[in-house]
Order: sequence, then structure tokens, then C-alpha cells
Amino acid sequence: MSIEMEIKMLADKYALSLNNQINKRIQEMKLDDKSHYLIYTVLGISEEEGELIDIYQNKGRFLYKYAGAFLEEAAILCFKTKFPDAAKDKIKNSRGKKTKTI
Repeated sequence: MSIEMEIKMLADKYALSLNNQINKRIQEMKLDDKSHYLIYTVLGISEEEGELIDIYQNKGRFLYKYAGAFLEEAAILCFKTKFPDAAKDKIKNSRGKKTKTI
């Protein structure tokens, strides 16, 4: 199978997982406590707009997570295609304290 086809299949897998996760979270949000909408209205945001903001914030959080994971897996796939013995490894972060390994 070509690398292009493998990446397309990987993208399809991540797109489906992302869509499922977003739909699941939107259903959960329907049951969430909505008392925080009071502060939204105090600050001039309608309840409808506040709900959309919450939905898009959650969608964005999942999108960034899945996009990063997809890119990492696609890059590894490319390296393994060119260098079959290539492997993922973590190195110690010598430049900061926030992330211990990269």
C-alpha cells in the first residue's frame, strides 16, 4: 500500500474518532449545569451565544488534541517508510521545566 493511501486511511480514522468524541461531548453538555450562563448574560452574551461558545471551545480542544496526534502518527509513518528501523523516542527537555520529555 502506498504511503499516501496509508496517510489517507489514518486521516479517515482520526476524523471518525474526532467526530464521535465531539458528538459524545455535545450530548453530555446537554445534561451539564448551565448556571455559568448567568455570568455570560451579565457580560452581555446571550444564552444561545454562550452555548455556541461552549460548544466551539470543546470542539477546538478536541480538534487540537486529535490534530497533534494525527500529525505525530503520520510523521512516524513517513519515517518508517523511508527508514524501516526508525522508532519513536523521548529525550529529556534540557531547555525548560514545563515538559520533562520531548
